[in-house]
Amino acid sequence: MLTRLRIILILLICVSFLCSCGVRTGYYDDDQKEIIAKLTAKEWRQIYSHTPDFEPEEFKDEGRVYKFNPNGTGSYKWVKWSDGSVNGDVVYFRWTFTTENFAVIYIDKLERFWLIDKLTANELWVYDSYQDPVLYPNSNEVFCKFVVGESK
Repeated sequence: MLTRLRIILILLICVSFLCSCGVRTGYYDDDQKEIIAKLTAKEWRQIYSHTPDFEPEEFKDEGRVYKFNPNGTGSYKWVKWSDGSVNGDVVYFRWTFTTENFAVIYIDKLERFWLIDKLTANELWVYDSYQDPVLYPNSNEVFCKFVVGESK
């Protein structure tokens, strides 16, 4: 009987210890809520891309338009700016933040990480990479600029 009591006591201690470990509760602080709101409130039109060792590319007539939804889904499409026509299929993906400060986004379908350099109500600048920038800093990154843009 004493052995069973010890086992139960040890199990209770282990369970209480595991329950006390810091796990995200699903609630966001004000800064995180603001980042989510800015990212998901609109569509982002890519206007600039610079790959190291290549000339920068400006998207003046057409380019990608990304939409991030608050539920972790999103999409992108190739849009002609003048008339809003979509060229090709819309690509759907899931996305998530990989850091507590919400500075890195992982996009599953593209298998890409975006390190956010600037996020305002009208601008989004990111370093786009195949590798997690937290684990592999200074990896081959493409610098991209987006502005708020509606596709017609």
